[in-house]
Amino acid sequence: MVVRIIIAGESQCKAFAEICLVADHLSKQLPDFRYERIEKPVLEWNAWMYKINQKNKWHHSGSPLVWKELLATGSKPFYIGGGPEFLDYCYSYYKFDVFMAPARYENLVLNYRQYDKNMKQESKFHIDSEFEMEENIKKNTFSVCISGSGKPITMYLISELLEMSSSEKGVYKVYIYDQRCSSSFMELVERECSFIETNYAAKVVKYVDKIGLALTNTDVLIILDHVPFSPEQSIGGWLYENKKIMHNIAQMINASASSKMKIILPNLGPACYNATVLSESLTHISKHNIVIATSDLGMEVTPIITKIAEIPMRNMFCPPVWGFVGVNHLVDINNLIHKYNEFYPFSRYKKVKNSSLCIGSLTPQMRTIEYLIFFDESLWIKVAEEKTKSIDSSCLNKSIAIMDLLKSWLVDENPEEIITLGVHCDGKYIETI
Repeated sequence: MVVRIIIAGESQCKAFAEICLVADHLSKQLPDFRYERIEKPVLEWNAWMYKINQKNKWHHSGSPLVWKELLATGSKPFYIGGGPEFLDYCYSYYKFDVFMAPARYENLVLNYRQYDKNMKQESKFHIDSEFEMEENIKKNTFSVCISGSGKPITMYLISELLEMSSSEKGVYKVYIYDQRCSSSFMELVERECSFIETNYAAKVVKYVDKIGLALTNTDVLIILDHVPFSPEQSIGGWLYENKKIMHNIAQMINASASSKMKIILPNLGPACYNATVLSESLTHISKHNIVIATSDLGMEVTPIITKIAEIPMRNMFCPPVWGFVGVNHLVDINNLIHKYNEFYPFSRYKKVKNSSLCIGSLTPQMRTIEYLIFFDESLWIKVAEEKTKSIDSSCLNKSIAIMDLLKSWLVDENPEEIITLGVHCDGKYIETI
């Protein structure tokens, strides 16, 4: 009877990628060779291997794990071993000998992931039309994961995301995760949100105690994790603590997330520094998929600017923000964009009075607001005074900044919208529009 080889391993294990490459070569050369590949995220591997050892009474450790079984349903698995034992098995049964040079196959993990991705893309050309229609429907919905969701800003974000889930094109799942909060608190948040009515039968908000489980299905990751600055702490120590958090998140993303996943960091802590560290630590996600939502800094200034310039807020965008936000930055109020309608009269308007015909045309225009305001040294004093008079609106402003970006990025692309973002430039993140 035909035997099937099962190869299981961690997603970041080079030995696992090597023997998968060998097995794939044998399957193409030998018509009776069958193999199955089981890839597990790094954070799930030990627990999964423990269950396999318990079930089959094995004592295997490390990645990869290889066994064989008959194609018949319910056949007993026969333990082979790890990578070296599998290569010995290939030589003894198929006279196949191979030598893997570590330097040559240093990037094999990423290459095999790309190869497997290409194979899956090619297989999509053979699906029937009904399945293609289902795929098109799925593109209209996406899932969001909020890391560090124990922060107060999460309340505003979930409220806005659930509102998006009621539309045809929006969110169908919101994963919440925070390793610093107790499970009982996070389960309470999930339970409270489950009573909100949406278009989806299942719960939209889902608490996960392991973020790797959520990242495998996540389209957008919102990172709220950061270490707030303390006056008793040095700048270097503060940045180092944030660096450790970003490295930990990057490891989990590398192990589980899709290469198409988008990452949003709000203006929390040293935002540009955290984004720079994260982008340098990720292995398969494009730096163009990592942005920082910073328009909340402009929202603090805009109400006062509108009073000075005597312009409705609906006719203004948030001002751009320059610098390494979180460490130093500048809100550029002079380059704030003002929308206005310019009137062009027809020649008839100059000749005929009290005409019932159209007298001219209105043309939408945009220009900076510099011509309407002058430098005011007391501006930032006024901003501080307004912040003390009103309730703390920083969480609300940051959530609005994230949601405006999320809607424009994924749901409702508006070419006339101007959003302040942190973008990757010359190896680090700086602010521009």
